[in-house]
Amino acid sequence: MAAGARGPRLRRLRRPARSLLIIAAVLLLLVVGGRAAVELYTDALWYGSVGYLSVFWTRLGAAAVVRVVSSALAATVVLLNLWIVFRHLGPIHVRRRYGNLEIAEQIPRRYLIGAMALVAVLAGWWLSSLQFGGGASLATLAWIRQVGWGVTDPVFGRDLSFFLFSLPIYFRIVDLLVLTVLWSLVLVLLGYVLVGGIRLREGRLEVEHDPRVHFSVLIAAVVFLLGARYWFGRYDLLVQGTGFGGALGYTDVTARLPGQAVLAALAVGAGVTLLYGAWRRTWLPPLVGLGVLLFAAIVVGRVVPSLVQKFQVEPNQREKEAPYLRWNLEFTRRAYQLAALERRPFPYRRQPLPGWAALSPSLAQLPLWDPEPLRTTYNQLQAIFGYYRFPHVDYDRYGPPGQQEQVAIAVREFHPEGLSQDVRTWQTLRLNPKYVRGLGVVVTPAGQMTVQGEPVLWVADLPPERAAAAPAELNLRDPSIYFGETMGDYVVLVPGRDSALLGTPGRDFPEGIRLASLPRVLAFAWRFGDKNLLFSGELTEESRVVFRRALDERLRALAPFLLWDPDPYPVVERGRVLWIVDGYTASASFPLAKPVEVAALGARLRYLRNSVKATVDAVTGDVRLYALDSPDPLLETYRRIFPGLIQPLHSLPVELRAHLRYPLLNLAVQADVLEEYHLEDVGAFFAGQDYWALPKQRDEAGAERPYRPAFALLRLPGEERSEFLLVMPFIAMQRQNMTALLIARNDPGAYGQLLLLELPRDQQIPGPEQVRALIEQDPAISPQLSLWRQAGSDVDIGQLRVVPLDSTFVYVEPLFLSAQGSPIPELRRVVVSDGRLVAMASTLAEAVDALSGPGAAAPVVRQPGVAALPPTGEWPQRALQLLQRAEEQLRRGDFAGFGESWAALRELLREAARPRRP
Repeated sequence: MAAGARGPRLRRLRRPARSLLIIAAVLLLLVVGGRAAVELYTDALWYGSVGYLSVFWTRLGAAAVVRVVSSALAATVVLLNLWIVFRHLGPIHVRRRYGNLEIAEQIPRRYLIGAMALVAVLAGWWLSSLQFGGGASLATLAWIRQVGWGVTDPVFGRDLSFFLFSLPIYFRIVDLLVLTVLWSLVLVLLGYVLVGGIRLREGRLEVEHDPRVHFSVLIAAVVFLLGARYWFGRYDLLVQGTGFGGALGYTDVTARLPGQAVLAALAVGAGVTLLYGAWRRTWLPPLVGLGVLLFAAIVVGRVVPSLVQKFQVEPNQREKEAPYLRWNLEFTRRAYQLAALERRPFPYRRQPLPGWAALSPSLAQLPLWDPEPLRTTYNQLQAIFGYYRFPHVDYDRYGPPGQQEQVAIAVREFHPEGLSQDVRTWQTLRLNPKYVRGLGVVVTPAGQMTVQGEPVLWVADLPPERAAAAPAELNLRDPSIYFGETMGDYVVLVPGRDSALLGTPGRDFPEGIRLASLPRVLAFAWRFGDKNLLFSGELTEESRVVFRRALDERLRALAPFLLWDPDPYPVVERGRVLWIVDGYTASASFPLAKPVEVAALGARLRYLRNSVKATVDAVTGDVRLYALDSPDPLLETYRRIFPGLIQPLHSLPVELRAHLRYPLLNLAVQADVLEEYHLEDVGAFFAGQDYWALPKQRDEAGAERPYRPAFALLRLPGEERSEFLLVMPFIAMQRQNMTALLIARNDPGAYGQLLLLELPRDQQIPGPEQVRALIEQDPAISPQLSLWRQAGSDVDIGQLRVVPLDSTFVYVEPLFLSAQGSPIPELRRVVVSDGRLVAMASTLAEAVDALSGPGAAAPVVRQPGVAALPPTGEWPQRALQLLQRAEEQLRRGDFAGFGESWAALRELLREAARPRRP
């Protein structure tokens, strides 16, 4: 009776414990899953606010389906193996003691099944995350929706899409199954120990027959999967070849490829011996099968290829590798969009340069300002307030066709580190319209400077004002910059709070996401980890949260299948700033192509193509993606997956098409490839005697830095008008003489065309480093540079420009000076050379005239800052300019600059006072 009376009481005591367990499990689920749910909810709101909700659902659906299917596959394998272990397990009892009473309580079998299912599900989810997490869902969608390339590989006859889309997924599936079987093996081992199938008895390990069979089957499964990996590895040799240039070679085709097939067959045989041994209860056949496979993996996989390489290839490498080198040349050019490269011989002739009057149509628009000195100057003179900064300077062109001017343009972005600590409050950084945005741009004609050596400002100051000489399209009516290169943090806009927030959301300021309900406020407070959103009294139902304001973050969210160029550039269009960003389709799986390390994109690639142009409105954040006209099956595959996301190029407004630029990053990668792959003859390609290199440039400390491709408005040899070009010179490998110019055209109608100007091999044409050395060693220029340095001025030698004329070259180098203690670089001199002679003067026109002046057989270097006496009536104005510059330098404490200007003024007055012939 006592025990029976206590039974109900015991059950009542267990109910609270069970409730606490349930509550704890729910809380754990909320903590673990709450963050994910908040991310999904706020992401859905964000995608809806920018007009791309379909992208969110496609990505979410793909990720869910891929993870569920792969998890279910792994979980099913794990559960099946656990069920095999525990299927014959009898009742499990748990002994409980209540006072003097001991009760053996049987655990219901459904609890055991539930525990196995839970272990299997957790294991399946974890294993799936290893192979199908992250971006694997998009890769799987691309495999399902892939577009054919229309080109087959020369070894297997497979369409190239197989290597880019199918093969990576096949490897993921095989690797998932291998991991699943190995994990099942671990769980099965533990299970058999628990149920007694494996035990220690009198110091001996005893394994029953069922565990032995089970282990044999699992090991056989691993070996079968290893065979599948060997089989797919045959195809992967075309991607991960060990031949010349990291591509497929003779040894790969004749030794490794058949060796992979042999190993695949032996793996299947070894798996069969494992199953046979389990059936016949013998270990001899499995040991023999596994031993043969291991021996073959060493001999066939390593020894034979090394012998073939050493005794067949190396003595006759050129002949053996020739067919594979042809494939490598062809597919590398295809991978980096070099197949359509136009090659022209450049008819170089060493000849004296004509004067400025003859060269001005070719050189008048040449940019003289380098980006870094100009950015420093902007930050010193045009930031206006400490909380503004110019992150980058970019180059573009403005004006009607035929009258375009090349400009340097920079965006004034908000820089919170510029605020004092006591001002950097939550309200300031999140709510105050004055501090949550940048403001305006600064625009400079890239080839002009003032008498003081400072940039001419076409658009400047706050509010931004356009100079009368500037093109009308630079008129900036709405200077707000809510989205930019460094605008990373979220902000909350309260419409009507400030004049900047008057008007229509989505047109006059960002649409954002309305904080119209408590769940939204709670969700964003959790997402950003910011309690102030919950307790601020300044928020209203019309308040709008704006995040993903950095361009790269915004674009990666919308098009994660693209790599985005880290150098976006601004365009002033219809009174506001729009950003243009280059998007790349890329792959590391393109067969038979040279691999290239692209540090700026953080990837090692075998295929890269600038297939997309994105525009981002700096005011509203509106994003538009446009596909370039050149066919790209990789892009077309993703356009199938995300219909409507990427529009055809003809949808891009004509005004913006006039501002498209060929990406510097893309041309730099292509130039890197062309160092070797400009050669068309297999023998020359193999010998490497005519390889090129990219020039280097040295800074004042002597450190080397890469030569940057440079934009310039130039007239190509044989063309009638100037056009916006991107130019990169080549030099000979191991030498410094120039061998070619790679030029990308940017103007509408010719955008994307690549031109390679190849120089005569029988002439020594100076490269950038040789001309730089000529300048540094010039008997007139070198002492002047030393004098500036000794006087305490910092001398920054700009990048040398290589300008092709009809049959020769002119080299132009700007010199920037900044006084000690004054970080404002001034463009003080321009050096011009024809490769033999050098001249330095205050302006490009003066330097060209000096170089081409009377008796041009020797260099003509004018007294620093002094040009020929201007025509009568103009020299007083020149004298006044020199006087004003000297006074300004004296006020700034730039005594070295003052001395130069004063000497130039004295020389000008002496020249004016000199008697002249009538």
